[in-house]
Amino acid sequence: MEPYRRLLTMLFISFILLLSNNAAAEDFSKTMSDANNAYQKNDFETAAALYQQISDAGNEGSVLYYNLGNAYYKSGNTAKAILYYERALRLDPRNEDIQHNLAFVNQKLIDRIDVLPEIFIVRWWNSLSRSFTATGWAIISIICSALFFILLAIMFLSKNQIIRNITVAGTLICALILVFSVIFASKEKNRYVKQPEAIVMELVLNVKSSPDEKSGDLFVIHEGLKVAVTDRIGEWVEIKLPNGDKGWVKTQSVEEI
Repeated sequence: MEPYRRLLTMLFISFILLLSNNAAAEDFSKTMSDANNAYQKNDFETAAALYQQISDAGNEGSVLYYNLGNAYYKSGNTAKAILYYERALRLDPRNEDIQHNLAFVNQKLIDRIDVLPEIFIVRWWNSLSRSFTATGWAIISIICSALFFILLAIMFLSKNQIIRNITVAGTLICALILVFSVIFASKEKNRYVKQPEAIVMELVLNVKSSPDEKSGDLFVIHEGLKVAVTDRIGEWVEIKLPNGDKGWVKTQSVEEI
């Protein structure tokens, strides 16, 4: 009887999990529908709260974050709007709507900080790397790997010299793309781990010279500015501005992208 009891227990647990997942899916669908309806009725604060509820439940996606960005912008929360546009862009870096809205909101920021100049080759390399997410580059590498071995097999099996010449060129191209896609996948995966980025959440923020309330103020920045997080000590983080200036702020003053 013991095996049957175990089987019945497993079936019961599976049934409960299925019901739980179905209920969660229904709740997600209803909340999303309510959020969309609130947005269409120009009730942007309610829409933002409902989208945020979905996000806080562990859901993510470029569309959800894009909707959050729109709702926060319409309700007057510039910092949160930029935060979620940035998060959406990380998941879908080629999305022109996200790019446009983020650029539009950034134009309204108080701070106008020049970015440290990069030499052309570095700027081109970084731009190419950011064309896809780490997952996107990984998928490209898998496709290139499959094509590489298929073309390699054709090259060795075919007796037609023209076909063999074409497959040789094809294998070289696939190998080159494969190498770069692996490099870019690794680069994009580690980019935000090595140096996280954050958005300033306070209207006015005094940046300190050291992680201490009594330390001197170095400069003042404002909400919505994107900064790099370069160090952490207790409840303080060291931030780096686009122009290279550094200083310390309280952790709650910024929110990581």
